[in-house]
Amino acid sequence: MTAVTAPAAGSDQPASTIAAEPGHPPAKRARTDSEMPAPPSNLTEIRRNFKHRPTPANRSLLDVAGGKSSSSGKIPVWAMRQAGRYLPEFKQVRSLSSFFEVCKTPKLAAEVTVQPLDRFAPDLDAVIIFSDILVIPVAMGMPCEMVPGKGPTFHQPLESPEKIAEYLTLRPDVEEKLGYVFDAIHWTHLRVGDKVPVIGFSGAPWTLLAYMIEGGGSKTWSLARKWLYLHREAAVKVMTAITDVIIDYLIAQFDAGASLLQVFDTNAGECPPKLFDELMVPELKRIAKSVKAARPEALLTIFAKDAPLHYWEDSLYDVVGVSWKQTPSYARKACPSKTLQGNLDPAVLYAVGTGTIAAEVRKMRAEFGDARLIANLGHGMQPDFTPDGLAEFIAAVKS
Repeated sequence: MTAVTAPAAGSDQPASTIAAEPGHPPAKRARTDSEMPAPPSNLTEIRRNFKHRPTPANRSLLDVAGGKSSSSGKIPVWAMRQAGRYLPEFKQVRSLSSFFEVCKTPKLAAEVTVQPLDRFAPDLDAVIIFSDILVIPVAMGMPCEMVPGKGPTFHQPLESPEKIAEYLTLRPDVEEKLGYVFDAIHWTHLRVGDKVPVIGFSGAPWTLLAYMIEGGGSKTWSLARKWLYLHREAAVKVMTAITDVIIDYLIAQFDAGASLLQVFDTNAGECPPKLFDELMVPELKRIAKSVKAARPEALLTIFAKDAPLHYWEDSLYDVVGVSWKQTPSYARKACPSKTLQGNLDPAVLYAVGTGTIAAEVRKMRAEFGDARLIANLGHGMQPDFTPDGLAEFIAAVKS
């Protein structure tokens, strides 16, 4: 089969600029739809026949995730939600389609995935595929809409256990339902995989179940917790099914070109501790065990936000994400053999131009130590951040 190449990130940018926030320098404008590199019409076929995985020129993140020293001698860095609404160029692409249409269109998903690399190269050490954790419930039969001002919304949530059989296919074909994610990963890999690693991801069983029950985000997640007490058997049934889908999903992402896979359990801290121990930890460990059994070379990260970290020391996860609410010293004691990822308070990025970002990064590094550390935020980028905040963070990590 003829090899397919794509323009490199950073090398195929139009020269004109877009206006940035007041007081900040302009950035290269977003490519128009006609300027974006377009995937070949047979991208799915090419992806399914993908065998050779080239080593990226920048493999610092992969080295450190695998327990080695950084090949660059510097701490690798990326940021959760680094492709997002804080970027003016993202907003331009997002204006072309609805949120989930961007996710489902490999050309657009890959474009917004590489935008942070266009802007922050050469110091940014990875790209993470633009997608959403809720594509799994959608694949299982629950339509989701991104409602302006509200966020992701399931208009028909799991109001009772009886709705499981009515709404859900517990073992969907991930290639059929989520092939667009794998195509987006592969197109991203073809565009930048020779330069930096591509990160894939999935939501975790408890976090996904909570959204499916609540119908969207929640301040209390009380309806989801109610299921754990009132409908425990049904909750376990759905989470077990979600775990099975996640395993297939992550393996397919690796096969498409993602080198590191992160499991996001953003609602882990909302689960009662005893039930997290009894119900959630075994499923999260099963994900790592099953993916590693199928793809031993895959690197795995667990980010169970605000949950105890000691669970992961004897797991098969290579990297443990640390929330901004947890201290680096605690994380090192809880997981002495693991690479750690985190954990700057995202709100620090509001302090652009004050010296605070660099000072807080120095404190973070001093407490973690530079060995076996992937620098990141302790949660995701926010829409009202500026690109300069992330630029200062990245520069401070690399200094």
